[in-house]
Amino acid sequence: MMGRAFAPAHITGFFYIHDDEEPMKMGSCGCGFTLEDGVCTTAWPAGRTEVYLDGKPSEAPTTRTVIELLADRPVHVESELDIPPGGGLGASGAGAFSTALALNGALGLGMTYNELSYAAHRAEVKNRTGLGDVAGMTLGGVVIRRAPGAPFLLDRIPLAPRDIYYVHFGPISTKSVLSDKREKARINEAGRECLKEILKKPTFEHFMRLSKKFSVSTGLISDRARDAVEAVEAVGGMASMAMLGDTVFSTTPEGLSGRGKAVKSRVGVAGAHLIKG
Repeated sequence: MMGRAFAPAHITGFFYIHDDEEPMKMGSCGCGFTLEDGVCTTAWPAGRTEVYLDGKPSEAPTTRTVIELLADRPVHVESELDIPPGGGLGASGAGAFSTALALNGALGLGMTYNELSYAAHRAEVKNRTGLGDVAGMTLGGVVIRRAPGAPFLLDRIPLAPRDIYYVHFGPISTKSVLSDKREKARINEAGRECLKEILKKPTFEHFMRLSKKFSVSTGLISDRARDAVEAVEAVGGMASMAMLGDTVFSTTPEGLSGRGKAVKSRVGVAGAHLIKG
């Protein structure tokens, strides 16, 4: 039997970190949005466990942790990515979540959507590849994460699907940032303030402004990302840097030209889900 599922990319604009010895209580609060692009995963029982990304064998530690948590027999898992790994688009979380959903179908696990999302969240936390992406992927749209860890406490800024553009300059190690105490202190102070502000004025435009403020005040934004953001603003657009990745997302392609491949996507309104094989 085969299972097939999709999990959307998730871009975080700002966040703060909540540490806990219990993985299910660890996570982040903040705000971000999902894209119509993401990760599609197919899974089926096999003679031995294998994981492939875009047709090539992969270690994919977060996905493998999900398999360890859920699978009761060896499985073959293949994920196809529409998004760059390490770019702050939640590729690890989307791979883990889509794998959990696909395994549930392939192995007849009989688990609920929440149970599967919590397994993916646990895998992300264990591997330090993310803290809140999976939560955002359960709902879709512009998602406000109001409490850390599971069970997820989410809200959403109402928004019709709209175009978003992004340029990916290179990877940033989420694990290294999440392990730096001074970095985390700066992030938490700025993130708590931004969360308070978005709840006072929950609009997409305000989210974009707060995301830019957060990226600058924390010092997380790279020089080339700052240059791209300023170029977009110079033509009347809004932009910021995806957390955590050297990727600039923007409301317009103008200002991004000459800075790498500008990818056009759309803010999605659907969370992770099963798809037909």
